[in-house]
Amino acid sequence: MHYSTEQLVIFFAFLPILLAAVTGALRYKKLDTTLKILACLVFFAFAIESLSRIFWLYKTSNLFLWPIYITVEFALLLWMFSRELDIKFLTQARVWIIAVFSGYMIYKTIQISNDGVMIDNSGRLIESVILLLLIMLYYGKLYRNQPSGKLWAVPMFSISTGLLLFFSGNFLIFLFINFMLQYSQKLNYQVWMIHALLNGLLYLTYTYTLWKTRAN
Repeated sequence: MHYSTEQLVIFFAFLPILLAAVTGALRYKKLDTTLKILACLVFFAFAIESLSRIFWLYKTSNLFLWPIYITVEFALLLWMFSRELDIKFLTQARVWIIAVFSGYMIYKTIQISNDGVMIDNSGRLIESVILLLLIMLYYGKLYRNQPSGKLWAVPMFSISTGLLLFFSGNFLIFLFINFMLQYSQKLNYQVWMIHALLNGLLYLTYTYTLWKTRAN
């Protein structure tokens, strides 16, 4: 069966996730609590991506995995940033924020369940805005503390930078994804190829961070 270049890039975009998962497994015992949360996110992402490829090969819709992945990703990233920022309000409210976000994702998923090709992009947009705000707060904390040595040696700096590139680069995709799904199949594949490349870059950043571990 013939696959286009875009389809092959999308299909093999899980390789950086596999690399991050292997790195996380090898380094797990040496990670501090924050990076163990990152490793759990990587393991979960690899499981979701593996299932997604299986459904894709069997030409079965894998869109139901989208809200599951977004919800878990948001929860784990919020937990990581709340630990590193150490803001009292955020630490106290994180469980409620995650609960409200999860409830919203369930509601939106049920709402569009009859539209087989539709994706709820509002949850991804909300996640993007919240995480970009947390990244800016973390950069502010880092600037005030003026850490010695190279910034890339600070794990949360590399994580935050990878997330900043990913969410800012993908914002328009998240905004217009349903329009692109219905407009053109070729455009749809090209857009998802860009998303796949940015996602690969993000997980290579995760791999670097997990490899440059700090002991408990």
